[in-house]
Amino acid sequence: MEGSAEKLRKKLQGEGLLDRERKQQLPDSINTVGVVTSLGGAALYDILKVIERRSPWTEVIVRDARVQGDKAVEEISEGVKILSESGMVDVLIVARGGGSMEDLWAFNEESVVRAIHASQIPVVAGIGHEVDVTLSDLAADFRAATPTAAAESVSPDRGELAGELTAVSY
Repeated sequence: MEGSAEKLRKKLQGEGLLDRERKQQLPDSINTVGVVTSLGGAALYDILKVIERRSPWTEVIVRDARVQGDKAVEEISEGVKILSESGMVDVLIVARGGGSMEDLWAFNEESVVRAIHASQIPVVAGIGHEVDVTLSDLAADFRAATPTAAAESVSPDRGELAGELTAVSY
């Protein structure tokens, strides 16, 4: 199975889909975050908790998608495409908690990687744990080690912002 991922990686790399030069920068100001993940997973809970703590003014729009098994590839790809084209979000997180490589396999599928690459807005991948790397991670504009780190990357810390405002006001 891993050999097929390596073969696909080489193909996609040859097409430029994994090139760093093609990566979009995360916006300086993020008001609305789109999330593609399972509504029932711990990854969503962690993302919502982090955003609420760090920047409670940030809106979150979730597109439910299976993150493993039948229909996962289709639902993840469709979720990325829909939120990317919606005009409703500034940045997109594609997330899933940890698991075996088989559990994470949907994120190594070509249609998911192509959907991430084609996104009109920056995509942050927060898939698995720190040691897990999928082709979706390589295609994303920003790779976070975990779903929690993905949420941190798109939400400024309100404590730090308050400190900056205080420093500027004196």
